[in-house]
Amino acid sequence: MQSVRLPLLLVSLLLLSTVPLTEGNSAGKYNQSSGCSCHSTSGTTAASVSISGLPSSYTPSTTYTLTISVTGGVTGSNGGFSLDINKGSLSSGIGFAVNVDSAGTSATHSITGSNQRSWSVDWTAPASGSGQANINVAGLTANGNGQNGGDRWATAVYTLPEAGAAPNTPPTATNVLLGPIGAVTTSTLTLSYTYNDPENDPESGTTIEWFRDGVQLSLTGTTASPSLTSKHQEWYAVITPSDGDDAGTSVTSNTLIIANSIPTLDAPSIVPATPETDDELTFTATGSDADQDPLTYETRWMLEGVVISELNNSQSVPSYATRSGENWSMDTRVNDGEANSSWQTSQTVQIGGSTENTAPSVPSVVIAPENPLTSDDLTLSYTYADAENDVETRHEVEWYRNGQLDDVFKGSGIPSSSTEKGQIWTAKVRVNDGGAWSTWTSSNQVIIGNTAPITTALEVSSSTLTTLETTEITFEHFDIDGDTMSNSEVIWLKDGVRISSLDGSMTLPPESTEKGQVWTVQVRAGDGSLLSENTLSQDVTIINSAPTLTIEFSQNPSVINALNATIVTSDVDDDAVITTAKWYRNGFLESSLENQTTVPSVLLGPGQEWSIEVVANDGTLSSTPTFHSITIANLAPVAELLQDSTPSWIGEKTTLDASGSSDIDGRVVSYQWTWSDTNSASGTGTGPTFTFMPTATASVNLLITDDMGATAAATTLVVPVQGPTISNLEASPIGQDITLSWAYEGPNATFNIERNGAVIATVDSLMYSDEPLVAGETTYTIRPVLDGVAMQDGSTDTVLIQVEPVIEPVDSSTPLSASLLGFFLLLIGVAALGYLLMVRRE
Repeated sequence: MQSVRLPLLLVSLLLLSTVPLTEGNSAGKYNQSSGCSCHSTSGTTAASVSISGLPSSYTPSTTYTLTISVTGGVTGSNGGFSLDINKGSLSSGIGFAVNVDSAGTSATHSITGSNQRSWSVDWTAPASGSGQANINVAGLTANGNGQNGGDRWATAVYTLPEAGAAPNTPPTATNVLLGPIGAVTTSTLTLSYTYNDPENDPESGTTIEWFRDGVQLSLTGTTASPSLTSKHQEWYAVITPSDGDDAGTSVTSNTLIIANSIPTLDAPSIVPATPETDDELTFTATGSDADQDPLTYETRWMLEGVVISELNNSQSVPSYATRSGENWSMDTRVNDGEANSSWQTSQTVQIGGSTENTAPSVPSVVIAPENPLTSDDLTLSYTYADAENDVETRHEVEWYRNGQLDDVFKGSGIPSSSTEKGQIWTAKVRVNDGGAWSTWTSSNQVIIGNTAPITTALEVSSSTLTTLETTEITFEHFDIDGDTMSNSEVIWLKDGVRISSLDGSMTLPPESTEKGQVWTVQVRAGDGSLLSENTLSQDVTIINSAPTLTIEFSQNPSVINALNATIVTSDVDDDAVITTAKWYRNGFLESSLENQTTVPSVLLGPGQEWSIEVVANDGTLSSTPTFHSITIANLAPVAELLQDSTPSWIGEKTTLDASGSSDIDGRVVSYQWTWSDTNSASGTGTGPTFTFMPTATASVNLLITDDMGATAAATTLVVPVQGPTISNLEASPIGQDITLSWAYEGPNATFNIERNGAVIATVDSLMYSDEPLVAGETTYTIRPVLDGVAMQDGSTDTVLIQVEPVIEPVDSSTPLSASLLGFFLLLIGVAALGYLLMVRRE
């Protein structure tokens, strides 16, 4: 039985070893708000996670219930979440679906909550003054198979500002410098910068990106190892400062080109060390180059300290060139194709015996000043020592700038005109006692420091201004290093007291000033590192501001509405303001209205242009004159239309009267009449009255115009009815007399008797007798007359009768006077007949 248990145990252990280790599980995982690497992120459908219950800005110390929901992703109801906060505290609230860590900064689902996709957690906001809070959450949709595959998760980040708090100002990075200047492949690259935050928030979350030959590296931090560099590479870095809430503007450093490393060389040794006259002199030396460049050697051989130029670059001295007792030495240096190493000197050997002379030494080499600026000359000093007290016969000096041998300067100094800020200078010295050269001795290293700029000029756009105006400043500087001006200091003082809120401002805004103040601006130019030692200042005096005013007129002034002016004044200095006003009518001063704000309606007339000129004064200054004008409106006339003829009878004259129309601010100058009836008849007319004869219902329109061109209209409807009529007119001749009789229907009337168109009589009865003056056809018309108006054809009747002549015997005794009377009467009859015909034609 024991033998069976052992294999089963081994199999069980083997199976357990295949279970994957995960970062998350059904019991949740704290501090995983950025997601995890254990669960898949490539399910068939994308998941999304969200938080509800978040305020747009939090109130300090207030508790909010947050609901985390995850949607989409894989099907099913299993899921989980992990939520982290950077400020405030979390609590699990009611239920068992959520766990919160002991620090109160991370929450996740519990085993109970792993079969759901929505959870609630309480978040208590941080104390006042904490600033922006960040909430990060990851949500998982799981398929519930107990494995990691086939799941899908998503993340979200929420940023909450503090309610009522001033908005966070992102930090800045200044004085960004990638060094060291003149870096070689053995140099560690270092990025330096100055972190600035207006609210003095500590630096948190700043990122640094490194670029080599334009390609970004995965490197972070402020240093780059020498193992990453090679000569001629171009390096720069980009820094994005952060205060934990907001990231500032990214700043790119200077570009640093990795310089060639100068090769090095150990001191050479002459072989053999104790040569005889038949020995050839050679040397051994070991050179190296950090860039692994191939090296070439340069040599010079010296006899008794004097260079034998014929042997330059020779690898040996033949024996025939030496003599017993001669002292020989040699110098060598190496070249990597770009730079030379320093000369290295061998020991001195004596042909045919030991060297008697001891080479001198240089105990110290000093470059002064120790901390030079670009305005300082460099001077070199050294000390000479010799064991045999031999005097110094020669010396050599080599100057190195940024590690490179300078081929120009060989003496004891470097003028300031040849140095620049950031350069590193060193020197080497060796001496000769006439028989041997000392070894090279290096000096101290000096770095050319930055020289502070000099503020040379300051100008303000205006030294006196009002509280409505802005003044701007400009200033200039001189910098011996050629640095551009940056990080300069600008200070504003109000009546001698510094106003910190205006530090750095190139303008004095009007909202900061009041009348009578004296402001002083002080400037010191900066070059990014140092401020000028001198300060320039200039005063600005705030003077009185003139008042301002606006004018508004009342609506629709006319002959019945007075013109009112509303004058509103303002003075930014809060001075008491008085105004003066002048009124002009059609350009002429109306002196009776001086300093008045109302023009009575009795002075107004249509078409007049009224203007007011107002000047405000605060006791010191007056405003510019302000004008406002308005044209007095013309009031439209009122049309009144009356019908004189009532009732209106078909075919009879109807008179309409518009003389009652009126114009309150002028006169009516035109009356235009138009009419049309249902029988399509129409007509026009002019004048205050209008007469026409309607035969059907007619619409009559009146348009009146006043002397300013305004119009008014009126309309009336005339419905004529059948008027009085004459009927059954009969004419009965009785001898020379004609008896007329007729019938009449209508109101009481008199009747005009017309013979051949001429009225011969007016009667009030229905009969009339007439004796015509001439024989022949005679026409009689009976026309009713009502209220003195004779009716027209629609109310008359006419009859035609033949009057027979009367033939009497001629009396020869008829006097001449009777004949003339008869002739005269005949002429009258002809004239009357002609008049009748004319009237009927009209």
